[in-house]
Amino acid sequence: MNLTFFHLDFSPSPDYARFPFIFEGKAVPGVSALISSRSAGNMLYSEGNNGPARLAFFRTLGLDPARVYACTQVHSRDVREVDRETPNAGPRADGLISRDRAITLSVTVADCLPVFLYDAGNGGLALVHSGWKGTGIALNALRLMEECWGTRPGDVAAVLGPCIRRCCYRVDGERARAFDAEFGGAVPRAFPLGRAVFQAAGEFFLDLQATNARLLAGAGVRNIAVCEDCTFTDERLGSFRREGPSGYTKMAALAGFFNA
Repeated sequence: MNLTFFHLDFSPSPDYARFPFIFEGKAVPGVSALISSRSAGNMLYSEGNNGPARLAFFRTLGLDPARVYACTQVHSRDVREVDRETPNAGPRADGLISRDRAITLSVTVADCLPVFLYDAGNGGLALVHSGWKGTGIALNALRLMEECWGTRPGDVAAVLGPCIRRCCYRVDGERARAFDAEFGGAVPRAFPLGRAVFQAAGEFFLDLQATNARLLAGAGVRNIAVCEDCTFTDERLGSFRREGPSGYTKMAALAGFFNA
């Protein structure tokens, strides 16, 4: 497996960080993945409606809001295929796939994990919102890419974006046991990341990135890049746990064929 680690670079703009898909050790040209920062504002999205901060952010990037597709997120494992002929009305789902180069995919996150997939063989893209409830959605996106376009996992470059990392994702015992029952088990010796659930000082912690990396690697994805910035500790990023339920910043994760 080709595993790459990276940190977010908020230059030239403090309002977003852009990062590449890495395939066989090289950045893939022509396709972009990025995430907005707290300074860009709250990227609230609901039922096909963009908030003012979203619209301003899209204008900054030179994107037509009508061509930025999002979903009304419900912490599911549901993924939808979209293209420019699909009504842009925010289906109730937590992930999107497309091979239409005229549109950009988007999800919102604020501690949950954004997972980006790019098929270097046929140009297909997927972007999903993967919280603890929705873990496994990345595999559903991969399966849908295979069903729709014949995607082969070995042709896919995956990026596991910024989220609340294992250092800070403390959970209660009930959630830890449920997560471990589905995604735990022994870690293969050759796998460089840790367990899905671990204990420290009598407390339980989840590792969303390690879990998703292991699921994708098990499905045959060989090229995976992992962000080392934690939304809880990095104040450039929005965090539900750090900022609180009444004032947290939803960040927009975007994937598409645009320049930023």
